[in-house]
Amino acid sequence: MGKIAGYKIVLQFDNKTLVGFRSHSMDYEADMGDATTGTSTNQHKEYLPLFKGMTFSVSGLYDPVAGGNSTFDDAIDLLRGGNQFTAKYGNTEVGSKYYSASAYIERAHHEGDITDLSNWTIDVRVTGDVTPGVVEA
Repeated sequence: MGKIAGYKIVLQFDNKTLVGFRSHSMDYEADMGDATTGTSTNQHKEYLPLFKGMTFSVSGLYDPVAGGNSTFDDAIDLLRGGNQFTAKYGNTEVGSKYYSASAYIERAHHEGDITDLSNWTIDVRVTGDVTPGVVEA
C-alpha cells in the first residue's frame, strides 16, 4: 500500500501555497435525496445523490512573510473583498492527482495563546464544478 506524507498534500490559492501550513482537510459530499417507496426491498431506505459540494480547510503557524507564497493576511484580503480564486488541493509529486475549482474564503480564524505560537485556520468553499488534474513536471 502506498503512503503519502502529509506535507506533500497542499492547498493552493491561485497557485500559491499558504506559508506556515501544518494541517489540511478536504470534504467532498453530496446531498442525498430520499428515494424510498412502498416497494423498496425489505422496507430498506433508498437514496440518490443530488447536489454535490466541496470544502477545504487548512491550518498553520502565522508567518507574515510570504516569500513568494500566500499568507494568512492574503486570505483575509480575499475574504474581505469577496474575491473568487482558484483552489488546488492534492499531492505535489509529479504524476499525482489533484483537484482544482473556483472557491471563496468562508472563514479565517487566527489565535495565539500566550504560551504557544500564533496560528490560523482558513475554511474554503468551492463554487461550481471540481476538475481533477495531474501534477506535471
